This record gives sequence, C-alpha cells and structure tokens, in this order.
Amino acid sequence: MIEIAEDKDYKQLFQDMVIFLKNLGLTVNTNTKARGHQGFFLNNRIDVSVNLTERRKVEVLIHEFTHFIHSQIDKDVFKNHGILENLFPDSDLHKIEDELYNVTKFFEKNKSPKILENHRESVLKDIKCLDNEIKSYYSDFKRAYKYPLFDKVISKTDAKYLLKYDRVLVKTMFFGKNKLYAVKNVDLDFPELEISARNYIKIRSKQRALKRIGGRLKRLDNYYRRPTELFARFVEALFIDTNKVTEIAPYTYLVFCKELSQGRYLELADFINNFF
Repeated sequence: MIEIAEDKDYKQLFQDMVIFLKNLGLTVNTNTKARGHQGFFLNNRIDVSVNLTERRKVEVLIHEFTHFIHSQIDKDVFKNHGILENLFPDSDLHKIEDELYNVTKFFEKNKSPKILENHRESVLKDIKCLDNEIKSYYSDFKRAYKYPLFDKVISKTDAKYLLKYDRVLVKTMFFGKNKLYAVKNVDLDFPELEISARNYIKIRSKQRALKRIGGRLKRLDNYYRRPTELFARFVEALFIDTNKVTEIAPYTYLVFCKELSQGRYLELADFINNFF
C-alpha cells in the first residue's frame, strides 16, 4: 500500500524529482511558461510552468512523468491517447474507466470544469431572471423561440446586429465612421427600445454564452476521458490524497498496486518508492 508523508519540503522534493528524471535521460525545463499550460510532455522533454506554487510544480511533474511512463508502455499513445488494457491487463476495464473518471472529477473540482459549471449556473440564473421580467409584460413569451413582436421592432434599429453578436462594429452612412455596439451597453445605446425588447437581446446573448460553455465542457470531458489523462491524473491524485483515491477507486487502486509491484509501470515504481 502506498503511504504519503506529511509536511513535505516541496521545493526540495521538486528538485530531487527533477534530478531523478534527468538521470533517466529526460530533459526537464522549469524556467518556462510551459507553452501557456501548467506543464507538458513531448519527445522526452517535460516542461513545468515557472508560475506555479512549489507544491503544484511537484504535482504537475508527477502528472507529466506519468505521461512519459505511459508512452513507454504504449508506443501509440500520441496517436490514440492510449488504451487502458495496456495499463490494466486482465481486469474489468469498464469498472476501472468509471473509477478513474470519478477520481478525475473529484480532483479537478476546483479547476476548469468547476469554474465552467459555476459560470453556466450563473448564466442560467440570469436567463431565468430576464425571462421572468419579459413574461411579466408578455405572458406568451417563450425564450426557446423567436418573438416576432420584438424582432420586428429591433430590426428597425442597429440593435438587430446584437441578436446575433455580442459585439459588432457597424459602419455608418455618414463620414465612413464606425459605431461599436455591445450587448452590455444595449440599455445605453438603444433607450428608445422598451425594456422587454432589450431584455430579449440580452437573453439571446446569454443563450449564446450557454452554448459556448456547453461546448467547452464537452471538449474538457472528452479530454479528461482520454486513457492517458485518466492514468496521469490517477497517479497525481495518489500523491495528493491516497486515502481519497482508495475510497473513490478501490478496485483500480488494487490493480494498480499489483501491476506496480510486478514492474508494469517501469521506473514509476522507483519514482513512487523514492518520493511518495
């Protein structure tokens, strides 16, 4: 069973881990911004962003080193993101996939997915509020459909562009000047429109935002479900909180420990024995 020591000197731990990886022939860069990410692994090179805390540097290094180990086990990992069978042979892969994803969801809860989920909830709340305001005047209004009355009134003004875009630059007829319109300024720019029509524009904008958020969440979900990401986050999570991992993924943990002891994960066994 893997046990995690408390009160680590993360700066020293990180330096020791870097030496370990360099002795394996890996190039480790710690003074870059990691191409705008927290870290990345490519062609035997690991970059860890200089902007991270000492503890987060350690976690990211573990994550990226696990990608390296995975690439040694499965040479096609960069083409198809790997397959779990190569990591957990002769096991219940469906159960392992579910448990790995649950580990990812738990340990990513304060990162991008959670931020997006909170943003989505906020946008939904705004839409509901605007919807209620419009319905207080127009009881037949349904936000899922176009409302001809508003469309007709809005179409006679430059506000019509805001039904499709959140910001738009419109060229005026006189002197070739351009006018910038934004949904956030619709109340100031188009006071001649009644408040319900302006709220209708705001709802359309919020609905577009909701669609964008949904798309980003779907892309993140697909990314997190890749075997290479599931495995790297699992090992990273073991360092962060082994007890929680065993609670969320008991079956996967047992299979992992068995395969680790039998050398399937190559230098990862020595890495864990030395630093976890």
